[in-house]
Amino acid sequence: MNLYDQKIGGFLILAITGNIVLEDTTKLKEHVEQYIEDSSLEGIIINCENVKFIDSSGLGLIVSIYKTLKKMDKKFALTALSGRTLEIFTLTKLDNILTITKDNDTALEIFKT
Repeated sequence: MNLYDQKIGGFLILAITGNIVLEDTTKLKEHVEQYIEDSSLEGIIINCENVKFIDSSGLGLIVSIYKTLKKMDKKFALTALSGRTLEIFTLTKLDNILTITKDNDTALEIFKT
């Protein structure tokens, strides 16, 4: 898994390439944790355009990140889910809980309103 950061205003956009699986969850968790306590952070958007698979450990980590941010009144979204990754969120009904949008701009637009 490779992680690419971009800050837009108070939002961290984190693009992930590869799979979000048990072997990589620690790397992703530590990467996100370095931003979460930043008082200027308004939220995190994870772009999954280049993610092909997410296992149960990856799902658990995503939910954990969401819950942590929610407790801090910060925003969280997943963007550009497709194919099997989108199906996983639909089957687990997480698409009813998490903000999932087609792209980063749509997520930013939702959060600014």
